Amino acid sequence: MARQKKMGQSVLQAVFFLVLGLLGHSHGGFPNTISIGGLFMRNTVQEHSAFRFAVQLYNTNQNTTEKPFHLNYHVDHLDSSNSFSVTNAFCSQFSRGVYAIFGFYDQMSMNTLTSFCGALHTSFVTPSFPTDADVQFVIQMRPALKGAILSLLGHYKWEKFVYLYDTERGFSILQAIMEAAVQNNWQVTARSVGNIKDVQEFRRIIEEMDRRQEKRYLIDCEVERINTILEQWLQEKKENLSC
Repeated sequence: MARQKKMGQSVLQAVFFLVLGLLGHSHGGFPNTISIGGLFMRNTVQEHSAFRFAVQLYNTNQNTTEKPFHLNYHVDHLDSSNSFSVTNAFCSQFSRGVYAIFGFYDQMSMNTLTSFCGALHTSFVTPSFPTDADVQFVIQMRPALKGAILSLLGHYKWEKFVYLYDTERGFSILQAIMEAAVQNNWQVTARSVGNIKDVQEFRRIIEEMDRRQEKRYLIDCEVERINTILEQWLQEKKENLSC
């Protein structure tokens, strides 16, 4: 519950400041009730709950200074692997005349959603991992990772490590890492795991890295894939200990 409240407050702040920005740039009258949208993938149950909690928290605020208008929200769920589902969900939001959309994207739905936002001039607020490109009308709640990753590698003096990645964003970060590796004489082993379907393949990668005595891993993947990799790593370690 505490995590949901914290997430809800972050969502509330992002949506609230966005709407205030729209209010500040509006030259005409602003309605007492405005509509915002929510786009959620089917596995983002906690995030959807946090969004509802944030809107409810805002709407029940009795301070009119902090709540100059009432929020109505419309939520659509999408299947990111189905381009028709993504398109239909966004068009459903746009047809309702929402001022902004709060939602999530992954590797499969990112290009479609960001393209629609740019073409239809609809603001999209997202806590998903940021894209490298500065996409108009997309407001990222998370900072870009490239600079932070390079700073951490330098701070902890990692000179030999494995970098596992699964997205185009990961590839661009890899380019930055390899540039830094040349400058700092790092030994970097990079593996793209985005197309791996068989979970045993992750284990084979880990076993290969163990044989090469690799001890440090930088994993830049979607959450589900990270969990799969860690599960395989733990299983492999348990079997080694039992031998």
